[in-house]
Amino acid sequence: MSFRHLLLPIAPEQQLEKSFQEVLQFANAHSAQVTLLTVVDELEKFQELSQYTGTTLGLLDKATQYYHESLKQHVQSFRSSYPEVKFSTLIRVGVPFIEIIKAAHEVQASLIVIDTHRQNKAEACQQGSTTRHLMRKSALPIWSSSMEPMAIRRVGVAVDVASQDQTAFNEKVVSLSLEFCALTGAELILLHAWRLDTEGFLRKWSGYNHLDVALVAKQMRDDRAARLKSLLAPYAHTPVKQQIMLLEGEARAVIPQFVEQQALDMVIMGSLSRTGIAGFLIGNTAESMLDQLRCSVMTLKPDAFHSPVLSRK
Repeated sequence: MSFRHLLLPIAPEQQLEKSFQEVLQFANAHSAQVTLLTVVDELEKFQELSQYTGTTLGLLDKATQYYHESLKQHVQSFRSSYPEVKFSTLIRVGVPFIEIIKAAHEVQASLIVIDTHRQNKAEACQQGSTTRHLMRKSALPIWSSSMEPMAIRRVGVAVDVASQDQTAFNEKVVSLSLEFCALTGAELILLHAWRLDTEGFLRKWSGYNHLDVALVAKQMRDDRAARLKSLLAPYAHTPVKQQIMLLEGEARAVIPQFVEQQALDMVIMGSLSRTGIAGFLIGNTAESMLDQLRCSVMTLKPDAFHSPVLSRK
């Protein structure tokens, strides 16, 4: 199973309430391993001071022990509701997104799950947040949980089939999405937004009339539809219910609108870095959509992606 070990970062003093409910139910159903992680960034300054004063070192030890006990209490409260989950705990000191990525690598996690709505956040992924950093810089899938925990029944999978260069990555996104839907019993809706951006150019420089332009648009749409069908073709006999939705317009506008109108429970999408700044930025379209989606979101990276955090000396 690709989702065998989940890393759940929990902020210091975070009140969980219903946070992670859908995630822990998922983990329990499939006997997954779950590591609870707390990263204490305000203790970082004490690490240097501890070289000069035993008092500071004692404070650091006491604070670390306090957060260890807090995580143990969370585990105790979870065990009765999720008896099939194997829990472990971890404390790190430092910058949250950096320590989360390092910890995930050390424990060999297969998925990072983060509650993006703690501290009364209104949007799924605010600029500069730990979530956004993780989505840009982690090679692992990132599952950002929704504002209201709910059963996952309909999953939108956004892919870009405009270029054949992304075929291998699209195949990975579809494969993992189908595995996730099979585990949750959810329906998979393959989403792609398209539009004929060169209509004005064709009219001005090629002399195309309305009918000519319409024929070019139809050919483009048919080609995109064929590529989407080819992505699902190997999974024709899987039990997962599947459908394809071609949406006309800008992806950053029409996909979030469709997700909202259809009340989808999750969106899975690929996140690609820009050439020359590998690992630091996901595509502008994906970033724009993240700002609008209020449901759970999972982002995936290509196999060739390497986290810049783990590359640091």
